[in-house]
Amino acid sequence: MAPDPVHRRRVAPTVTAAALLLAGLGATAPVAAHAATPFGPAAAPSATGTPSPLPTTEKGLKQSLKELNDEAETLTEQYNKTRVDLGHAVKAEQAAAKYAQQLLKQTAPARQRLAQLAAANYMSGGPDAIFSSGGSADSLSDSAYLQQNQATTVLALQKQVDQAEAAQRAAQDRTEQVKQAQAKVQAARKAAKAKVDEVVKRLDKLTTTHTTDPKSGLTATIKGSDLPAKMARKALTKLGSPYVWGAAGPSSFDCSGLVVWAYAQVGKSGLPHYTGDLYQLGSKVSRGSLRAGDLVYFGSNLHHMGIYVGDGKFLQAPQTGDVVKISKLSTRSDYAGANRIS
Repeated sequence: MAPDPVHRRRVAPTVTAAALLLAGLGATAPVAAHAATPFGPAAAPSATGTPSPLPTTEKGLKQSLKELNDEAETLTEQYNKTRVDLGHAVKAEQAAAKYAQQLLKQTAPARQRLAQLAAANYMSGGPDAIFSSGGSADSLSDSAYLQQNQATTVLALQKQVDQAEAAQRAAQDRTEQVKQAQAKVQAARKAAKAKVDEVVKRLDKLTTTHTTDPKSGLTATIKGSDLPAKMARKALTKLGSPYVWGAAGPSSFDCSGLVVWAYAQVGKSGLPHYTGDLYQLGSKVSRGSLRAGDLVYFGSNLHHMGIYVGDGKFLQAPQTGDVVKISKLSTRSDYAGANRIS
């Protein structure tokens, strides 16, 4: 049964507006989106200024290295944050797109019905057919009444689509902001790392020593100024000293005694004079990661040890009748492992 004419007030302009609305909705706007609460503006990477020019003393370079490492660590955490933020932003965009698709599906039937009603109204005589057959300005025809209600529905849905579209743009902006922040952090990290490498290079150059074994002709190159490197330099001062079983300096040594004596000279005294106990200290080091000052061990029972001095060579007090000397690590087939005591 048709709706009661009493409730159909004259709203011809609304019906006309509905027809205009239909024309405006003919070309659907880009997929809009609803997202979770939008993120705030992406934080720009903050980094402390790198020291310039670089110091020329060992003490100054070490201080610069500490500051740069702190800066690099801060930048790394900022980079990690941008990765997390980017993940959230991408998920928000995906959720927004999904919501927009749902809204567009809801508007499609209403839009189609409105088009049908508008076309029928036009075919039946345009505005003159809006009113009922009685011609009263206080009542509408059935089709006009339905068209009015349909237009109201489409307008309400379109408002939601517009809101979703704004949310999607915000999510897209957030994603772009995070990507830009991430790029800035990466560039800052790269610059900090280059500075760290330069400081390390200068520090190594400043603290590099070369020592040649007069007996074997082999040369040891010690880089750095950490405790193991300092220990290795001290041990190299005993090249040519005789091997004596159980001796720990200052003029004769056995293999572990040389290590115990050298560490004592750089402030680390009291180390056990036994290869097995020494091997349990510090941290283990793979053969491919050896550096000057690392301790190398030989034999399944760790019956012998030496001090790595770089370039595949090690310092050792080998056996009775021999002296402290530099040897090639490749001459030992019983290599058992290495550690670093700092």
